[in-house]
Amino acid sequence: MSTLTIRLYAAAADAAGTHELTVQLEKPSRPLAEVLEELSQRGESLQRVCRQSSFLVNGTRTPVEKGTVAAGDVVDVLPPFAGG
Repeated sequence: MSTLTIRLYAAAADAAGTHELTVQLEKPSRPLAEVLEELSQRGESLQRVCRQSSFLVNGTRTPVEKGTVAAGDVVDVLPPFAGG
């Protein structure tokens, strides 16, 4: 099995209780939407944050419905930020 790193920021990190998670991939690649669905099952608060977040895969903004992740990839979960 291979792994995928998920880095969480701000409200996403608070909701998950951590700034980084490692996900085991049983296949060489998976749809980003599937991975995020599993992440959302960690609690209602994290699910709510993920619905409002943007995602980067290896530093590139990636739409959930079109994204694919593979072993060694890094997914950043970026909730809306306030301030200026």
